Amino acid sequence: MSATSIGPRRGLAVPGPGVAVAVDAAVGAVVTVLLLAGLARPGFPLLRDWVATPTPPLSDAALGLGESAARAVPQDVAVVWATRALDAVGLPVWPLTGLLTAVFCVWLAVAAGALVRQVVRRVTGPGADTPGWAGHLLRAPAVVVAVWNPLVVERLLQGHWSLLAGVAAVVTMPVLLARPGPRVAAACAALVAAGLTPTGWVLAVVAAAVSLGCAGSGPGVGAGPGGGRDLERGRRLRAATALAAVAVVTALPWLVATLLAGGAATGGDTGVAAFAARAETGIGTLGSVVALGGIWNSAAVPPSRASWWAAAALALLLAVWVLAARGLWRARRDPAVRATVPLALVTWLLVALAATGPGVAALDALVGAVPAAGLLRDTQKFVALALPATVLAWGFASRALAPRLRPAGAALVVTAVAVSAVPDAPRVLWDSLRPVTYGDGWATVAGIVDGRPGDLLVLPAGSFRSTPLWAGGSAVLDPAPRILDTRVLVPGDLVVGSAGTVAGEGDRAREATGVLLRGEDPRELTDLGVRWVLDERTSAGPRGASDRTLATTTTRFADAELVLYELGGPDGRELAAGPVSPPPAPAESRAAVLAAHAAWLLTGVVATALAWVGRRSRR
Repeated sequence: MSATSIGPRRGLAVPGPGVAVAVDAAVGAVVTVLLLAGLARPGFPLLRDWVATPTPPLSDAALGLGESAARAVPQDVAVVWATRALDAVGLPVWPLTGLLTAVFCVWLAVAAGALVRQVVRRVTGPGADTPGWAGHLLRAPAVVVAVWNPLVVERLLQGHWSLLAGVAAVVTMPVLLARPGPRVAAACAALVAAGLTPTGWVLAVVAAAVSLGCAGSGPGVGAGPGGGRDLERGRRLRAATALAAVAVVTALPWLVATLLAGGAATGGDTGVAAFAARAETGIGTLGSVVALGGIWNSAAVPPSRASWWAAAALALLLAVWVLAARGLWRARRDPAVRATVPLALVTWLLVALAATGPGVAALDALVGAVPAAGLLRDTQKFVALALPATVLAWGFASRALAPRLRPAGAALVVTAVAVSAVPDAPRVLWDSLRPVTYGDGWATVAGIVDGRPGDLLVLPAGSFRSTPLWAGGSAVLDPAPRILDTRVLVPGDLVVGSAGTVAGEGDRAREATGVLLRGEDPRELTDLGVRWVLDERTSAGPRGASDRTLATTTTRFADAELVLYELGGPDGRELAAGPVSPPPAPAESRAAVLAAHAAWLLTGVVATALAWVGRRSRR
């Protein structure tokens, strides 16, 4: 018996799928606890792009109708709704995004286990898999590597918690669609969840299209009397129609917001070069993306990935692929293998090419010509499309070693290789994911500015904050727009190490900030619609000659962390009426975007219900 065809011996009962799912979920939960233990501490996650607050407003920016592109839509609105629901029933809000992240990680683990079981059963025979705990042990490395890998760890360190829903959907789609009789309702539910962010939507749509396209190939597809192949083709056509419809509805929140906001200006620099995949120590760009690493922000890379160990980890990873090669070759006609391994190879090649001079130039031209193509500039995120193939490689590698090391030994060795890719992940995430408690001053400032006319400008200049009060001084996105229910002017500029500054879309914010830093007359700010200036005084950053401008304003609030100024006349009196600022988004636009969000949410509820009913009917 070959190492890749380990099946049940006669007389041994094969455990039902429910037991296998429970075991995979338990393994995933253990890995999740190891990685996300820091989030169990009370407080709101605040690290780089991960900004959780106690009272997020349903602002124009949250709806994607502000100056900046709708990159966090429908995520921000979903968080607002969930926060209000938790408040209404008296439950704490601070665990919300941490719990959702944990759910996405466990979902990833369960999907990985299901993918391995599905392919192994087809290779070894109908209903066959390694029985009992031996099968669970041999599947464990694949479950672990789905969650414990450079892609997930680095994206968590960058604060891209909601992207994990898209990553989980990528692993789920081959399970649901690369098969005879695709499970369309469940795939639609996964697509809706992935649509929490536009990038997650793109990942899920690509994975769904490839998986469904490969469902018509492989052993047993269309077999049987009565035009079975035509029947299967009809099923796939209906599935494609349903998925396309759900994909459109799922994209409506950010599509409608982008259309109504007039589209975000791309400016002179698209930022493609700054966001290209980064070569890690000793392994180049291609080696980095094959290892599922290479994120553009070096500050979001664990120390182990920035040392010679990255090369050692890549060598171990390639050894796993060598061990898995025979099993993958035997399973090459399986629809799930056809939907994952070639996609991984293409993804690695394209992401690496996009970091070269010609690749950057081509993508730069595309992003500059098509605003929606800005979703493609952070190319390293698309390495997620290679994760299902990586999962299968780990599943087959453990089976290849099982005859020599027994299942327990094989599982231990291959799991150790998965962990070795980022051995310091638990420590780094524990140190970085430090939930914060916002000072009382934020609530006081909100009570002053919320609902009043005039815009608010922040100090120090820039969209990110670095203060010893938060994340140990690491850069975090300014939480002011997600705490204060007023228009907060932020340019959205991003400093990317040696790559320089990538300009954001906030032109009026950039102009107003320049006036403030030059110490101009406050009237120049009021002419731009600015009424308030909030100085986050513990944060490092440029303040220029702003004290000259603020010397003739009214201090409305001050404590050790915040100072709120109101711009008045030279005598410092409060303005009788707010300055004339550009009008907020029209009520009709807000209603249209909220309706799109409601359609997204309702589609998810209906798809989940149909998937649940279909699952029970198959029992």
